[in-house]
Amino acid sequence: MPMSRRSIPLAALLIPAVALIASLGVLVLGIVMSVTERDALVTALNSTTATATDVYGGQARLSIATALLGAGIVAAVLSLATIAVVSAIRAITPRAAAPTLADPVLVEDPAADGIDEETIAAGPRATTTGNDLSVAEDGLVEPTTAGSR
Repeated sequence: MPMSRRSIPLAALLIPAVALIASLGVLVLGIVMSVTERDALVTALNSTTATATDVYGGQARLSIATALLGAGIVAAVLSLATIAVVSAIRAITPRAAAPTLADPVLVEDPAADGIDEETIAAGPRATTTGNDLSVAEDGLVEPTTAGSR
């Protein structure tokens, strides 16, 4: 399997991951509360000294715990789906390619500057029409003294 060269922004991965962690926390809280409230309700129903508050209050607390459990399950599934969708969208969308050295570069017309193609093809030269200049082998123009011509 080839490695992907596309990167996913940090926020696109971080936000669904944090949501997944939070939803798993709610899921665990719902599990713990459901087990605890169910055991308390069973104990209250089996005892002969249970009050109406223990029995009916226990049912309400158990309903809240199971609602938290269901919300945790739904949130975990949605978080995983969000991570999958974000990754799929990033993989499908094309990105602009970075320019390479092989790409053509737009150059202005040298004739517009008054330079003809023969001068450009000939390379660097210096004219010595009264100037004391010479061209070095690396193409740089250097000043010369009167005796070194």
